[in-house]
Amino acid sequence: MLNIIYYIAIFFLILWIITKWKFFKDSSISYKWIFLFFIFKVIVSFFLYGIYTLYYPNNRVDNDIFKYYDDGQILFHSLRDNPSNYLKMMTGIGDNTNEIKEKYYKKMNFWIKPYEYEVINENKTIIRLNAFINLFALNNYFINTLIFLFLSFIGLFAIFRVLSEYFTQNHLILAFFIFLIPSTAFWSSAILKESLVFFSLGGLLYSVNQYLKQITLKRILLILLFAIFLAYSKMYILIIALPAFISIILSKHLKNIKKEIIFILIPIIFIALYFQSEYFIPYNFSEITTAKQHDFINMINSFTNVGSKIEIPRLEDSFYSFLINTPNALLNSLFRPHIFEAHNFTSMLAAIENLFILIIMLLIPLFFKKNQFHIWMWFSLLFSIMLFILIGLTTPVLGALVRYKVPALPFLLYLLINFIDFNKIFFKIKTIWKKSSL
Repeated sequence: MLNIIYYIAIFFLILWIITKWKFFKDSSISYKWIFLFFIFKVIVSFFLYGIYTLYYPNNRVDNDIFKYYDDGQILFHSLRDNPSNYLKMMTGIGDNTNEIKEKYYKKMNFWIKPYEYEVINENKTIIRLNAFINLFALNNYFINTLIFLFLSFIGLFAIFRVLSEYFTQNHLILAFFIFLIPSTAFWSSAILKESLVFFSLGGLLYSVNQYLKQITLKRILLILLFAIFLAYSKMYILIIALPAFISIILSKHLKNIKKEIIFILIPIIFIALYFQSEYFIPYNFSEITTAKQHDFINMINSFTNVGSKIEIPRLEDSFYSFLINTPNALLNSLFRPHIFEAHNFTSMLAAIENLFILIIMLLIPLFFKKNQFHIWMWFSLLFSIMLFILIGLTTPVLGALVRYKVPALPFLLYLLINFIDFNKIFFKIKTIWKKSSL
């Protein structure tokens, strides 16, 4: 009973923070809608919890929504045993001792990744954050979930704030496409990396947009801070987003050069650097990507029952191999799973969502709206396409594909709806309704 009361108290505290925070006050939509979108995420979080506890009741270790929380509990309980060990593990300073390894790290299932490629192990970030939240969460899983979904809500709202400045139609339409996308709402309403990715990406987007209006030291520091947050949430998302962000910043300072040239040239330079990275830094990104894909395929092939497995060509560490497989990768990311591949609730939801995206694309020529291709449309195009290509090249499982593409979905849909005249659609619906009622 105490846990329920405490959860309700934290929930209303968050609503109070929303009413007092200028970040939400200055929005183009009313508090009524802001509250409804947040409550929707809360409902989705319970729905997601129900799915995982009903469908996978005896396999908590492999349940995505519990795994980082459970490891965070192990780290948190070290505070009771030895506060010094807690601080060492939280900071990563002096934690390489036999006592800590034997007593804590060996008990954790996800502190160490089975394959280490990245400069940063993002698992440790989310486990540490859970251990920090537990300081005031009273060992209540739902409080941790509420904090995570609030962080993702802040990030999504930051994305909405930026994109709405350039959206010339009813801003509620944009809000619906950002907050109510099933996959986005689903995977950013739990203790998952996606929640931190949206918080970091949204904060970075908002900080860059503020920088474009006025250059200040505070805004530069915020850009760097959120870039670091994003790197510690999912490093490859930052790498994918960097060409678009750098293009936007350069377009402000190089006003004598057409922005189209900047937005085409910078990604080309980044792609070239990606395949030659070992000459500049001690990491070969194309080799790492190829190795990750091979390990992912080998791991899936070692399992006997993977219902959403798909066949993808094995990459070679060459530009040609990446290029020749790009069309298939892009199509897989955009339109799979389709209806006939859905085998459970989450895959059916994703299939319906992909069908919806296809319908949105088909609506463009029917209700076309001429629009200036502004900087955030360029960002949306570059970020979504590059992310879709990367995950399509490396992901042989539809379930993982659905989750990995989630950060790009709001931007893809934003790009598409900019070319749809919703007034024409509403007028068409009214006309049909009037004719049918006669």
